[in-house]
Amino acid sequence: MRGRIKIASPRLFLIFVVSLFFLTGLGLAFLPGANRPVITQSLDDCQACHEEVVKAFSRTVHQKENCAVCHSGAAKHVEEGTKESIFSFTAKESAAAKTKPCLSCHLADAGHYASSPHGKGGLDCTACHSVHQSLNEASVISAASTKVCASCHQDVLAEFNLNERHRLREGILECTSCHNPHEPATREQLAGFKQEACLKCHVEKGGPYLYEHAASRIEGCTACHTPHGSPNRHLLTQQSISDLCFSCHSIAPAWHSRFTSTTTNCTTCHLTIHGSNLSRLFLK
Repeated sequence: MRGRIKIASPRLFLIFVVSLFFLTGLGLAFLPGANRPVITQSLDDCQACHEEVVKAFSRTVHQKENCAVCHSGAAKHVEEGTKESIFSFTAKESAAAKTKPCLSCHLADAGHYASSPHGKGGLDCTACHSVHQSLNEASVISAASTKVCASCHQDVLAEFNLNERHRLREGILECTSCHNPHEPATREQLAGFKQEACLKCHVEKGGPYLYEHAASRIEGCTACHTPHGSPNRHLLTQQSISDLCFSCHSIAPAWHSRFTSTTTNCTTCHLTIHGSNLSRLFLK
């Protein structure tokens, strides 16, 4: 009849409907806040004993949240009044346990944190983030994030004192401009096809080129450059450009044999060393 839809197979239609409900439920499970606990306590319950803490909390970025969202066991804590009955992010708790409440809301931003170098190193979110931090204080997502990183990575911070360096201390960029502290190392390290962090600023070096410098596609920018700081110009890993080139290109034409680190500079002839559309030897 006109206007009626003919179902080829009721069984196939039933499978389609069940699958649709399953996929919908699966999608909702990954929405931000989907794993949040059911809250039965109010802020007034907490304020009865923790008045100063609740007051300070009202001036934080989490001010609209209930304490029990992060501090599980609140109901039992209200009844018993013991410290042991509530989750309080103490040193006794494991890093995974302290990270879990944060991921109940921040799963989209830091869902792979457990696979990151920080996660594997046994650090939880509170190692860098102050949950009760006032809105008036510097946030770890601002320029102050460099200070947070430097509290552990002093050796890396020292490299920014060298004469050739990225302008971190001047506030032009920060650690998180290049590094995502919540992602696995494959996305964090600057090498091979993962060098997009460099190309966000150095767009002209990325091509695409008809003739590409193989090192930039296999090892990445760090094959020749030190990203944080260097005593050598252009942040090169070696002072002599020819020595740097010969460290990979040890087999060169015979007439290159008279060239040394003190008598030549490879880029005098090989001008377009990052890549070229005209010369496979990067001569122009």
